[in-house]
Amino acid sequence: MVDAATDTAKAGAAGQAAGLWPLWTQLKRLFPTWSLIPSSLYTPGAWGYVGVDFVSGFRQNPSTIRTFALLETVDDATFEALCALADLNARRQEQMFRAVVVGYLTIPVSVLAMVAELAGDSMMAIARTHTEVVIQLGIVLTLGPLGYAMSHWRSRQIVGVLDLIRIERGLSAVPAPDRAGRLSRTSRAAAPP
Repeated sequence: MVDAATDTAKAGAAGQAAGLWPLWTQLKRLFPTWSLIPSSLYTPGAWGYVGVDFVSGFRQNPSTIRTFALLETVDDATFEALCALADLNARRQEQMFRAVVVGYLTIPVSVLAMVAELAGDSMMAIARTHTEVVIQLGIVLTLGPLGYAMSHWRSRQIVGVLDLIRIERGLSAVPAPDRAGRLSRTSRAAAPP
C-alpha cells in the first residue's frame, strides 16, 4: 500500500514537473528584457512610481494582466512550483548581476585608477591615439552591466507578479524579504500557511 502511494506521489510530481517547464517558458516570454526601456515610458506601472502606491499600476501592466490570464487555470501546486522557480531564477540573476558589476566595473575601474595614478600622461596619450578602442571599451563596460541590470529587474518583476497572483488567490502570505530585499529560505519556511 505504501509503495502504491509513493508511486502515485512520484507520478504526480513528475507530471507537475513536465508541465512546469513549458509554463515557465510561456511566463518568461511575457517579460522580455529588450522591452524594459520602451515599456518604462508607457505602462501604468512605470507611471505609478510616484507616491506610496507602487502596486496598483503594476497590477494594470499588460504583462501582469497576461500573466494572470496565463495562470488562471493553473492548480495551486504547479503555481507554487512556478513561484519557487521564479524565485530561484531571481536569486541566480542577482548573483550574476553582482559578478558582472565586479568583473565589468569594479575591477577595471580600480585598475584604470591605479594606472592613471602611476602613468597618467602616458595613459592619456594612449587614449588619444586609440580613441576608437577606448570608446568601444567604454560601451562594452557600460552595456554589459546595464543588460544584466535590466534582466535582473525583469526577473524581480516576474516574482512580483506571482506575488500579486498569490495574494489575489488567497494563498499563503508572501514571505517578508531580508534587509537586502531577498527572500531567505528561513523566511519562506517561517511564512504562515
